[in-house]
Amino acid sequence: MTEAPLSLHFGLVENERADLETVANAAVEWVGILRDLASIVSPDLEFEVEFVESEEGSVWLSNLVKAVRAGDRKALAALTFSAVLFFAMGPVSHLQTDAGNAFWKAFGHVDTADLSDSDKQDIANKVVLAFEKTDLAERRRRIVRQVEKDSHVTSIGIGYTPAKKGPIAAIPRAQFPIYGAAPEVESPLLIKETKFRNHVVVKIVRANLRENELKPRWRFMDANEEWSADLEDGEFVAALNHEATGLPLAVGQKMTVNVAIDGYLLGEEFIAENRRITRVIVPQVERRQLDFLGDD
Repeated sequence: MTEAPLSLHFGLVENERADLETVANAAVEWVGILRDLASIVSPDLEFEVEFVESEEGSVWLSNLVKAVRAGDRKALAALTFSAVLFFAMGPVSHLQTDAGNAFWKAFGHVDTADLSDSDKQDIANKVVLAFEKTDLAERRRRIVRQVEKDSHVTSIGIGYTPAKKGPIAAIPRAQFPIYGAAPEVESPLLIKETKFRNHVVVKIVRANLRENELKPRWRFMDANEEWSADLEDGEFVAALNHEATGLPLAVGQKMTVNVAIDGYLLGEEFIAENRRITRVIVPQVERRQLDFLGDD
């Protein structure tokens, strides 16, 4: 066996024609995929794109893959398996079994001489290598996105030769969004962390207090940075509600506070998400017990 046919199939809505630009762009992508696969499994393989054959409800793009070295069965097998799996998504672990006589009969060849187990394993290894080196998942996304543009295309698949029964493996239009979608980007591991800063001198940028509010959120300036924080010092807030702090809620008023900064580590960088005033040091307010967290 020195040649093997591979045909790209476009299923169509009945009585409709495929957009020529869609077929042409998909064909260019397809031939590029075959050449990239061949560059991995056997650079000596050659290709002929023979013709586009139209039947009612489908379009076939026929390719003929030829081995330059006579009898290079393993190279042809590795390429054709890779091409079929490109659409079928079959488990690579089954390739060694599949590389037997049934595979060759599917091509219509009478010669069904057995391949050795070593030959079969070599074919499977070449297919795995082809998948890894050519990023077939991304190539499949590109060709599916291309044909998805034509609403008349109902499927895209592959067969050995054009046949009325259709391709041996295909992706139906209903699955185009799945195969054509970009892969999910794995989120980096985020490690939550809280940092504490004590006796921080801040200026009030914005402050307000509704009646009986327990955790007002104010805006402050620390050095040259502005940020908002929840006031979690309940005794200070209670004093505010009773006007017992001596603090006018005015822009520019200075305070000394302890701050908790909630965030996460992204690599070695700490990203702040929220700030909380855990204790107000200045101005001082009357507290229920001795304040060991006040001014030193």
